[in-house]
Amino acid sequence: MAEPVLKLGLIGIGSGARGLLEAFVAHPGIKLVAAADTRQDALDKFAGEYGAKTYNSAEALCSDPNVDAVWVATPNHFHAEHVIIAAEHKKHVVVSKPMAVSLEQCQAMVAATDKNGVKLLAGHTQSMLPGVTRLAELVRSGDYGPLGMLHSWNYTPWIYRPRMPEELDATKGGGVVFRQSPHHIDIVRLIGGGMVRSVRAMTLLLDPSRPVPGAFVAYLEFENGVPATIIYSGYGHFDSAELTFGLGGFTSPGRGAVLVGSGLTNEEEQALKEAARYSARSANQPPPPVFGDKDVPSTPFGLTIASCTKADLRQSPKGVYIYGEQGARTEVPVQGPVPRGYAELDELYQGVVNGKPIVHDGRWGLATQEVTMAILQSAQERREIMMQHQVAFPG
Repeated sequence: MAEPVLKLGLIGIGSGARGLLEAFVAHPGIKLVAAADTRQDALDKFAGEYGAKTYNSAEALCSDPNVDAVWVATPNHFHAEHVIIAAEHKKHVVVSKPMAVSLEQCQAMVAATDKNGVKLLAGHTQSMLPGVTRLAELVRSGDYGPLGMLHSWNYTPWIYRPRMPEELDATKGGGVVFRQSPHHIDIVRLIGGGMVRSVRAMTLLLDPSRPVPGAFVAYLEFENGVPATIIYSGYGHFDSAELTFGLGGFTSPGRGAVLVGSGLTNEEEQALKEAARYSARSANQPPPPVFGDKDVPSTPFGLTIASCTKADLRQSPKGVYIYGEQGARTEVPVQGPVPRGYAELDELYQGVVNGKPIVHDGRWGLATQEVTMAILQSAQERREIMMQHQVAFPG
């Protein structure tokens, strides 16, 4: 008997969603049936390429009775509105990071999905990549003793990639704290068990021409006393791919190399951004990694190291390195990279169709967002911020 199919609609088909389309096609239990966007040229291209219905609003798409679930990939400040619309139309939802731009919005999203009896998954974070999930499993196994500390650092030129105005506006969820900290936070929460006790952080704005924090340093303490640091710089002077086998950085295959110089006008920069969106997909775009190919390298999000009492663990080119006694190194392989978003779709599918627990649910996303907001608050007030909405990793 064939497995049930979950019919999916995509709300927002810009540059973020462009990277998700391969996953929508690759998952055998997902059928991409609809998309919504405000750009007619993108909708026309989408309809021609995927044979799906198109709509010019989230409300119109969510009114389609043929849609079972939606992925919200609109600009950050619209996430809450669009998730709530989907929930009120009884659609299950995946929402891209950041979940929203305030804790109150996250709480409203959770309440709406609870009220309407639908699933909510806070997705599109690097914690769901095979290398990170395997690293977390190895730490939780207890085979290497209790976890002692965690560090996750990444250096990229994020601030100088072509940006739309809202991406450089912190009130609309712009800047590296909103856009990148959820990756780091989910990684360390997944490995550390989920329960962050407190946050102390600073943010940095090193270039006034890009008027949003482009770097941050945060110290997290877990409830069990495990310390963690998460560090991100988007100023592009150093690429942390130098520390991760040349993988995961801005110069990795398929990442492109367009950076914004100070001489560009706003219109010229937005034109560069538009060229990266779905409607302007380049015929010369490098092919994606082969799904499930074990000979394709794993892709790390910077350098993450978990230190247990008997070993240090970090991602390797094809899995996880374990550094044991006297520095002896072994590699635990994982399946090759899956398309971005595939793990989120599979977790939603298993939750909706087979009734399995969703780990990265709305409350998990709320807890991650609480740490993101605490980074901003701690930097502004220069003090430690205590957590109130954390949830533990189940099991």
